[in-house]
Amino acid sequence: MSSKLRDIDAVTRNQFESDILTGGEPVVLRGLVSDWPGIVSDASTLFAALKSYDNGMPQGTLLGGSGVKGQFNYAPNLRGQNYTQVSETVSVALDRLLSSDHPDGAYIQSIPLDKHMPRFVADHPMPLLPESVTPRAWIGTPTTVQTHFDQSHNIACVLLGERVVTLFPPDQLPGLYPGPLETAPGGAVVSLTDLDAPDFEKHPKFEEALKHKQTVTLQAGDALYIPYGWWHHIRATAPLNMLVNYWFMPLTPRLETPYAAMALAMLCFDRMDDKARAVWSGLFDHFVFRKNGDPMGHVNDDVRGFLGGNPEGQEGNAIFEILGSLAPLVGLKLPPIKK
Repeated sequence: MSSKLRDIDAVTRNQFESDILTGGEPVVLRGLVSDWPGIVSDASTLFAALKSYDNGMPQGTLLGGSGVKGQFNYAPNLRGQNYTQVSETVSVALDRLLSSDHPDGAYIQSIPLDKHMPRFVADHPMPLLPESVTPRAWIGTPTTVQTHFDQSHNIACVLLGERVVTLFPPDQLPGLYPGPLETAPGGAVVSLTDLDAPDFEKHPKFEEALKHKQTVTLQAGDALYIPYGWWHHIRATAPLNMLVNYWFMPLTPRLETPYAAMALAMLCFDRMDDKARAVWSGLFDHFVFRKNGDPMGHVNDDVRGFLGGNPEGQEGNAIFEILGSLAPLVGLKLPPIKK
């Protein structure tokens, strides 16, 4: 891993696909969207332009609880979050941001722009990605998104204000002390460590993780490529800020539910002894993560099952089998499998 983030001006799509995307490390893309129309430093002017794109669909604005000061995170007891959500249109939310004082933070979080501002998407194309990859917007007061990782690659573009991003590579997971998955803010795996005031007695491995952190400050027009699985802590520092990001995968997973798969695995293996877990760890490494190469390379293509060439209906039958084992636990009855 490089000790310093790569910083590139005028990146081309070919360079992004052949070099950056295959490199596996974050890269700063200076000025990537600086020529987008209507991108100005004045929040009032920008918000007026954004309101002209608003189609009136409601979205959820996050409001920090008392004393949160923009630090959006778990609630102190870890049983929920430290913010509430109100349903309102983008235009109403933008007026809220412009007209009121929000010492504890107000935030339009991750709204899909193809649904809320489709004309904005058409007028502001992303030169590095296919048109099928749609953007999301994050607009708010000075707020902090706690260290977390995404289930995809990410290009994050600053349109207003300033973002300070701190990154940790995936292998620093043990030192980042994730909180409960069930109540995680935004539904992502979120770290419990405090970047500003670390508690090394409570989180001793965080001291090692900090040796591997990389930090960059992004201004309006700049972007950052964050590879799959990299942890990132994002702080918006200006009075009003806007970021547009693109989550994407080069290959679309057959099932986009890895958290559900992990939750099922935790339930399955929670009460096994260490020797039994070791057996299944080896099976997962072999069949799921393919650490020993192609696990079905020794059989004909037409009998490879899930790993290629599975007969019609086999995948659906397996999903029904999984549902059949879970449904009784929550009082559900499933229809019979179609033969």
